[in-house]
Amino acid sequence: MHYLASTVLLSLIAATPAMAGPSETIIGRNVLFCDDEERVCLRGTLSYRANPRLLELRSRVQRAVGPGLLKIRLVGENADGHARRTTIEVRIRGHYSEIVNAKLITDHPDVYSWQLDSINFEPG
Repeated sequence: MHYLASTVLLSLIAATPAMAGPSETIIGRNVLFCDDEERVCLRGTLSYRANPRLLELRSRVQRAVGPGLLKIRLVGENADGHARRTTIEVRIRGHYSEIVNAKLITDHPDVYSWQLDSINFEPG
């Protein structure tokens, strides 16, 4: 009987992370992220891990008109249907193949996935 209880308890512990959903949501993998006017384009991966609420950008500059501030806006929705927004801001030098990595812990623990809303570039 003790063995059965241990087996059931162990299976519940092992099943809990699996039932919690995916640990990482890929917003874009090895894709081209460009601003509206295509002044800056990055090729890379944008992902979100719900448990630490971590948005992560891993990319390289493919095209840039020069240095500036890149703003990647994302939108998510909580279980009640309320929209939440967040922005990853990255300053770039504007050189081809420049590594552009950024991490952001969101202020919205109730959002479990994000979608790309817009990308804007401010030269300077």
